Amino acid sequence: MSFLYSLLLKLLYPTSLCLLLLAAAVIFRKRKVLCRVCFALAVAVLVVCGNGWLVGALTKHLEWRYRLPEPAPNADAIIVLAGGLLDRIPPRPTIEVADAGDRVIYAAQLYKQQKAGLIICTGGVATGGVAARPGAEVMAEFLAMLGVPKEAVVTEGRSSNTHEHAQNLPAIFEERKIKRVLLVTSAMHMPRSMGVFRKRCPDIEFIPAPTDFRVTEHIPAPWYHQITSFIPTPRHLLDFSEVMHEYLGMAYYKMRGWM
Repeated sequence: MSFLYSLLLKLLYPTSLCLLLLAAAVIFRKRKVLCRVCFALAVAVLVVCGNGWLVGALTKHLEWRYRLPEPAPNADAIIVLAGGLLDRIPPRPTIEVADAGDRVIYAAQLYKQQKAGLIICTGGVATGGVAARPGAEVMAEFLAMLGVPKEAVVTEGRSSNTHEHAQNLPAIFEERKIKRVLLVTSAMHMPRSMGVFRKRCPDIEFIPAPTDFRVTEHIPAPWYHQITSFIPTPRHLLDFSEVMHEYLGMAYYKMRGWM
């Protein structure tokens, strides 16, 4: 079921949807009206989904829902959800960091600020994905590179999605008598994460500690700098795909009763 959901989601990405519409236009080329409709819809998908203003507004709506109080409160543990690290697979000489890798860096920072004495890394192989080892193990190795002691890190490597993170962690909470947690994940992913963890673990206090923000407060710039936001670009389409992933993910999770 999860794999089919992941596959369907990828087919709904703007680039995939545009290709499907163009293929339909070719198939129905002898039916001129239908062909033109499919072609027009393909163009509309690129124009709408590639609009930087729209993407920015949808992203901000997700990312700015939760903010960590200043100063950050203390907790029993820090949970960091897998994502954003590229494993040490040849020819990579070491673990590499992508956008969402900010999660692990931020978790290490919170630990060094003595906000909690334990970091729980959770994540296996993502649904439909292939990996040499669980994401939790990659995070643990990277935390060691950042100077976090191995004894301060616990891994949970069976979860393949956000729902399974919340499903597999209560045993660790109970074993270590954890009642208050700093939850670290990308800001865009935080609404779904908080919804799932609060639903699955009502006796635990989860404090959102978002990072990896795409939308920040505006830096003053000439008006004409904003014109490029209306131009569909690969970056805009990729950002829209990620935002759409979260909105559809929340809808799917609510339908399943997971949040």
